[in-house]
Amino acid sequence: MNNYVKVHQPLNVDLRTQKTQTKLYTILERFYVEDRTFESISIKDLCEQARVSRATFYRHHEEIIQVIEVQILRTMQYFSLEFDQIILTKENIQRLILRTIQKNPFLFQVIFWSRAENIFIDVVSGEILRISLLKEVSFSDSKFMPNCFARMILSLAAELQQSNKDYTNDQLVELIQEAARYLQK
Repeated sequence: MNNYVKVHQPLNVDLRTQKTQTKLYTILERFYVEDRTFESISIKDLCEQARVSRATFYRHHEEIIQVIEVQILRTMQYFSLEFDQIILTKENIQRLILRTIQKNPFLFQVIFWSRAENIFIDVVSGEILRISLLKEVSFSDSKFMPNCFARMILSLAAELQQSNKDYTNDQLVELIQEAARYLQK
């Protein structure tokens, strides 16, 4: 593994675009909290509530689900920035993944609410593949393994939400390691 190559690649997105994305996503979170169905939300309604013109929305998105996709991409940007700042061990990577899940509970709730799981898997598996290529880590199947890891992360996030427990990062790492030991038997 190449420990010297940095994986973070900043997105060149201007501040106004970032603010617009934040407004749109914040309103989607509010709609989720208000228990609206994702399907009932119109672009007109979203834009009015976010105080964003429809022309601005369409400049950046074709449909509402893409607001969530951009938020996943933004989260992956923070992940890759933090990834570059850790010592690369299996446990540290596990901790970072868990911390990312724990820091973004609403994002995962919105993903499940909007049925954007496949978008999450596509984005995250792409990021896993990109990082593995940069770090010179190879998989026997370069599509299957990143997809499998992305699905495991999504499944872990779902399990944490359903458990209604506040696990510490250490407790979660121990549970993952226990599961891995069980699978090795």
